[in-house]
Amino acid sequence: MKVAGESHRPVASLTVRTAIRLGTIDVMRIVELRQDHESGLQDFRREFDEAGEDHIPGFLPDSDWTFEEMVDGFAAWARGEQLPEGWVSGTTLFLEDGRRILGVVNLRHRLAGTLRQFGGHVGYSVRPSERGRGHATRMLRHVMALASEMRIERLLVTCDPKNTASIRVVQKCGGALEDEIFFEPLARPVCRFWIPLP
Repeated sequence: MKVAGESHRPVASLTVRTAIRLGTIDVMRIVELRQDHESGLQDFRREFDEAGEDHIPGFLPDSDWTFEEMVDGFAAWARGEQLPEGWVSGTTLFLEDGRRILGVVNLRHRLAGTLRQFGGHVGYSVRPSERGRGHATRMLRHVMALASEMRIERLLVTCDPKNTASIRVVQKCGGALEDEIFFEPLARPVCRFWIPLP
């Protein structure tokens, strides 16, 4: 019997919406850059600027690219096309929560040149307001699975010895410290970790 003013939306729909609002359903995804990410990416980059961080590890677009060129360029790099001289193919992915971009991760498909000392296979960043919530671990584990599908046997991950948060992430994902070196081009020490893959 219909009651005046009663909503007749399906109960399942109400349950899902409530669960999403309460955070009990995981709506985050790790995806390639899309055309509808433009405003989200602008907001993502602006937060780093406002925090005084002018470098975003894992995010390596050409400084002159428009957003459209960025979408096409990342896709081309993943295919090993249009690479700057000395670069290797790499997959760039973004952690999104709805329309909001929380982080970026880049998987280099092989090591060459100085990547064996600095940079390694993986670079990632989480926007300042979202740090300490497990996002970096989520992204690193995602690219570990992707690398395993590519038949990469182990991943080299490098970081600053003072970056204890990143070191914890790498260790949580199975990384073992290989050594700490001094990287001459940047005149700074670097920790090198290897993560074995199944």
